[in-house]
Amino acid sequence: MQIAISLYGFGNVGREFVRLLNRKMSYLKSRHGIEPRVISVVTRRGGIRAESGIDWPVLVSLANAGTLCEQEGFVGGAPDDLDRWLPPEDSGQVRVLVDATWSDLSTGEPGLSRLREAARRGCHLVTLNKAPLVADFDGMVQVAREAGVRLKFSGATAAGLPTIDTVRVSLAGAEVRSIEGVLNSTTNYILTAMSDNALSFEEALRRSRALGLAESDPERDVSGMDTAGKILVLANAAMGARKRLSDVKVTGISEVTSRQIAYWAVQGRTLRLIGRAVRTADDVSIEVKPTPVPYRDFLAQVTGDGKGVRFTTDIFGELTIVGGAGGPSAAAGSALKDLVNLARAVDGDQGLIP
Repeated sequence: MQIAISLYGFGNVGREFVRLLNRKMSYLKSRHGIEPRVISVVTRRGGIRAESGIDWPVLVSLANAGTLCEQEGFVGGAPDDLDRWLPPEDSGQVRVLVDATWSDLSTGEPGLSRLREAARRGCHLVTLNKAPLVADFDGMVQVAREAGVRLKFSGATAAGLPTIDTVRVSLAGAEVRSIEGVLNSTTNYILTAMSDNALSFEEALRRSRALGLAESDPERDVSGMDTAGKILVLANAAMGARKRLSDVKVTGISEVTSRQIAYWAVQGRTLRLIGRAVRTADDVSIEVKPTPVPYRDFLAQVTGDGKGVRFTTDIFGELTIVGGAGGPSAAAGSALKDLVNLARAVDGDQGLIP
């Protein structure tokens, strides 16, 4: 199966996705029978496109080079000019838009409108960009269903930690009654460093930046909004919550002090930024806040830049998953996983939205 990819976003994650595809090319063909080709790489200023696919040595060189707009073959143009960037409809290939861009969590733009239109044009979607799903999850699913395309988003809900795939496959048939988890690597590193090394919030944040965990502007992480977006998507996808970001109560970690950390340690607890969705009667409540977790709890063992999630169900009881890599490599790996599962679903014709 030949897969024609339009890659939106060429930051750390987009570049790592290209490197990963190149490394896995032989494996993907022999094990899964798929041959991905990157037709275009698109940024907000324009991009690079080749009708038959950009040569892999060129792609890898671009991934290891500087800004894309400074590279040979770059042409200016609006990223929303889909006629220019998407693979042609008559190519006979499976067409996929992989979104590794940034969008506003409240509006979902600019990614939301772009993904909707790509779906209407028959492109399958793999999004690492959670914002369109946060802003309009039901709408995104509906557009994909009406267009008969697949919508994959495991990289938008904690990357290397298998969350949505666990619910959709391993817990199929079960009612998810609650979801709670440590879903943000940056905040978990900060809280762990404050606990284990007696650091202040500011010093722990500086260390996380030095390690490349925190962005230059870490506000979305430390405010709890990144976790809020992830737990919201999970609640909507796994519990049918039909909630908006404004429905989520959010408290970040910027006001956490060393004294609070020490107080809870005496009580046999450690602070974690927990996103929690709980079904009560016919509603689902969603909250994000620093939470004292007993040392014996699995989520207390999620240290450093680790992540973990616990599902409570009606027929399988509790399932806790701890681990999964973080950072650009994990995000790129999630996109690759989604690509493989998308190809399987298309080949097997197993319903429109798996």
